[in-house]
Amino acid sequence: MVSATLLGMLVLAGPGVLNVTAVPEAGPHFALTFDAHSAEHGARELLAILRERRVRATIFVTGRVATDYPDILRLAAADGHEIGNHTFTHPHLTTWATDRSNRVRPGVGRAFLQDELRRSAEAIEAAIGRPPSRFWRAPYGEHNATIRGWAEELGLVQVDWTRAPGDGLDSLDWVDDPRRRNYLGAEAMARRLLGFEAKHGVPLAGAIILMHLGSTRPDPPLLEVVPIFLDETDRRGLRPVPVGELVRMGALILESGPAASARPGVVLPSRR
Repeated sequence: MVSATLLGMLVLAGPGVLNVTAVPEAGPHFALTFDAHSAEHGARELLAILRERRVRATIFVTGRVATDYPDILRLAAADGHEIGNHTFTHPHLTTWATDRSNRVRPGVGRAFLQDELRRSAEAIEAAIGRPPSRFWRAPYGEHNATIRGWAEELGLVQVDWTRAPGDGLDSLDWVDDPRRRNYLGAEAMARRLLGFEAKHGVPLAGAIILMHLGSTRPDPPLLEVVPIFLDETDRRGLRPVPVGELVRMGALILESGPAASARPGVVLPSRR
């Protein structure tokens, strides 16, 4: 049975259709997650930082990245990172970007999504010699119960990142236009993540943090952010682990049906 505390950090909008956003009963641990869907600039250097610090993360990879940069994916797998599915082409799955609603986007259906996920899984396996994990992340954070249910038919569990009202543990490293209000330098980015708990009352322990492997910025900010962030979380007694380990540490039940009971909730997609 999932605890009352954990229920507050899960979203369920239909029978068994889970969206994992945090695992607060996992003790002094959190999950670093990196989406890899386009740029490879800075990816090898970021992997080297994680390797030097003996940190393992979860990397959600598109099939295109697996096809275009198999060497990067092999490096990540060899370092023990958990490889998740991020679809093949990184499409918008809901209408959020156009009308700020979370309806399934026209042209997106069960066959479309499952083909995206299968093709991505095949590309990942071709690159690293094994299938990806059971975890997937919807592109742009756009998903709903119907979409998650289609993925669940393939045995996949959607993993979001930890949220607070109007905010989330998103590093914003993907914002590459200095004219945008949410464009941040490396130090400000680190302060944003490290100050999230004090600002919102949402603990970093058990949290899932969104970053990206590869940057479209000339100087990839995460090469500075990650060391700052890890130094401080280490000082606070917190340890990063992949999502799968976070789930196991929290004894989180992910199966469908009555054993996976969770309260109804609302999915808040990323405003990207």
